Amino acid sequence: MITSTLALLLATAGPAAAGPSPSPAVAASTSTVLPIGASTQTVSSLYTGDRVRDPFLPAAMGATSARRVEDKDGSAGPEIVDIHGMTLRGILKDATADYALFASEQGGTYLLRAGKLFNDNNKPVPGVTGRIKLKQKTVELITADKDVQVFRLGEEEEKDKEKP
Repeated sequence: MITSTLALLLATAGPAAAGPSPSPAVAASTSTVLPIGASTQTVSSLYTGDRVRDPFLPAAMGATSARRVEDKDGSAGPEIVDIHGMTLRGILKDATADYALFASEQGGTYLLRAGKLFNDNNKPVPGVTGRIKLKQKTVELITADKDVQVFRLGEEEEKDKEKP
């Protein structure tokens, strides 16, 4: 078996060696063969996730930015959140709790869970609480001064359907 395979390899290699030499273009292309395992790919050509936009941001918006209040000594104060400038993006149900996803006009993403509002760094937003009513598809956000904003899931879609 080995001798027949060896004879076959020698027979196919023999006429190629005795025949005419390959053209310079073919010789040049075969001489630039990279060793096995070498790659011409770069990290930026393989990973393209940095060029994808955030799905929670409108197409015209840029990067996220949170507004902060500057104290007299220059340190950053608590985050200012306008609950009236937020939009409800979705309501999620887990085995243990319900969650609500919000997007703000400034581009921030917020999550309401266990009655507290969390920013995109998973830090609680002071002074803002909320309730999720899953069956009614509504979410209420309440500020420290008892200002209430009610959000309904799918409300914008229903308004668009009514307009001819």
